[in-house]
Amino acid sequence: MPFMVVLEGIDKAGKSTQANLLRDALTSMGYRCNIMSFPDYSTHIGREIYGFLHGDRDYPLQVKHMLLSANRWEKKGLIEQVLRESDYLIMNRYYQSNLVYGYIHNLELDWLENLDRGLPKEDLVIVIDVSVDEVMRRMKEREEESNSSSRYARDMFEDVDTLSKASLTYKVLAEYYGWIVVDGNRSRECVHKDILDTVIKKSGYTE
Repeated sequence: MPFMVVLEGIDKAGKSTQANLLRDALTSMGYRCNIMSFPDYSTHIGREIYGFLHGDRDYPLQVKHMLLSANRWEKKGLIEQVLRESDYLIMNRYYQSNLVYGYIHNLELDWLENLDRGLPKEDLVIVIDVSVDEVMRRMKEREEESNSSSRYARDMFEDVDTLSKASLTYKVLAEYYGWIVVDGNRSRECVHKDILDTVIKKSGYTE
């Protein structure tokens, strides 16, 4: 039976890195494992999302969250197909991000939940909890590594105030919804071990 695990956390928490490490570990154990990431910028809706995240488009707040949800809905068939073909499907962000970032902007949780009601349901949500100071350090490092022809551009969710509110809200909603929180301030190897151990335990599969 396929198992869907969602990796969440504020920007630069290490979700992509940990998704890849988890996939590689599960694959090496003989499981069929795939990754999907949201937002998916490859679609028309995804391009609109990229636009408003980077200041090239502007919509009312509710429309932004509706577009983020629509991006997941347009991939519903693909999600279901990948699930059928996998033992594990790793989501690098899913609708939980919409709950967190909508909530910090005073949108009702019920309204946000209803946007994604009916999408394939996850089995486990893991929040990678990283301090805002550590995130800012990583952003500065990335900016310094970027050259003038490929300059790093922050999106609308990467200012300190938003990051701080989101970090706190992830922990509050983790307690409310039963998400698992792991300390992401440690080495990537330590974080990976915690995530892998949690996934194996919760899925009931064995190493």
